[in-house]
Amino acid sequence: MIAKCAQDGAAYSEAEISEYGFRLDPKRDIRESVIRDPLTGEETEETEVVFNFVGFVTNEKDDMLVVFPKHYRVEDAVQDSQKIFDCISEYEQKRKTLFMGEQGEPNYVSNYPFSAFFRIYDYFRTFGLCYEDEEYVKPNIGGRISWKDTIRKSDKFIINGDLVFFPLYYRKKYHFSSFITECMIFAIDYTISKFGLLIDAEETGEDFPEFDFLEEREFVVNTLYQLRQKVFRDKLQELIDSLIDFFSEVNVGGSYYLKHYSFSSIWEDMVEKYLCRYYKDVAADSSIIFDKTAPSGMKFKKTSFHTNSAAPDMYISPDHYCVDAGRQMIFDAKYYTRMDGLDYKQISYLYMLKDQIDPVTKQKKYCSTHTAMILPSDHRESRVHFRLAPEFGSSGNDIIMEEYVDIHEVLDEYLA
Repeated sequence: MIAKCAQDGAAYSEAEISEYGFRLDPKRDIRESVIRDPLTGEETEETEVVFNFVGFVTNEKDDMLVVFPKHYRVEDAVQDSQKIFDCISEYEQKRKTLFMGEQGEPNYVSNYPFSAFFRIYDYFRTFGLCYEDEEYVKPNIGGRISWKDTIRKSDKFIINGDLVFFPLYYRKKYHFSSFITECMIFAIDYTISKFGLLIDAEETGEDFPEFDFLEEREFVVNTLYQLRQKVFRDKLQELIDSLIDFFSEVNVGGSYYLKHYSFSSIWEDMVEKYLCRYYKDVAADSSIIFDKTAPSGMKFKKTSFHTNSAAPDMYISPDHYCVDAGRQMIFDAKYYTRMDGLDYKQISYLYMLKDQIDPVTKQKKYCSTHTAMILPSDHRESRVHFRLAPEFGSSGNDIIMEEYVDIHEVLDEYLA
């Protein structure tokens, strides 16, 4: 069951977490944060310890701690936990990599082989359990001679007036489907029994294996490696590889965890999908218009610009960039608990890109530039983040917006 819900960036209580028996990594799972004045937003001299990840931790009783993203509105703990799990899983499966943090540590960690499980389950959902034995033909392996293959493949010799075939080809069947089937049943049903709250999947419906797959993991992996050498069909090879990964990584007893230390990367991916699906236009007040019924269909993507002539290899890369009818849109996804002070990175994007020159016409490329930061919230709101003061220039159109979007809605669209 879900025993405790928390939020990335929210206050952490060591006593409360310890009471449930949840074990967190004090070096990564929590961090110290400066407390700001609730009225002015300015930093105080006080600090607090806050959660520093999004994900799931179980204790030895299979109770679960769920840490939701910043500003995520929990309406149904179980359903919302499933959404966060699906979101992290989809992102990691799509990227097929462990994104590394500043200290060279993976931004995604888990001591349970969820990736291998999903590959096994995909096979099960497509083909069912493995009940087929593998049969192949090779020379000089013994067994039953395949005269058809021998006649077709072997060399022919006349010896003492007789036609002789060499080598002889034999057909041999390897009976191993029952073992692979048992492995599949264990991997699928054990995982769903442990994480049924998070994984929207049905068990196999078969009797649970009596063999102790966890205690005998080394034997299981070695047997799977041996079977792997005798298999030639791609799909079956992929299944066995996934089973090898599963039983190599699954641990025996104790607690499990799945943590993402850089949900900002996922938020960026979520925002891009939301923009490409629902962006409509920029309003007269510079706010972004989203429209689910008649979106513009514009495609935003991360784009690089080499703006430093002193170091041409250097570049800037706005998260979500698009050009339409002589206008350029420069949007960045910001995964913040709160907006504190000026965002100098976004200001630099505006002033480095707004006056680009067309190399052919030698004229200014874009008639207008619209910039915004897109932040998670529990409601929709637009605010002006920056407007150039008159005494520092004549361009009153130099505006950067803060666009707050409902993270609940954006995540639902990401999973749709």
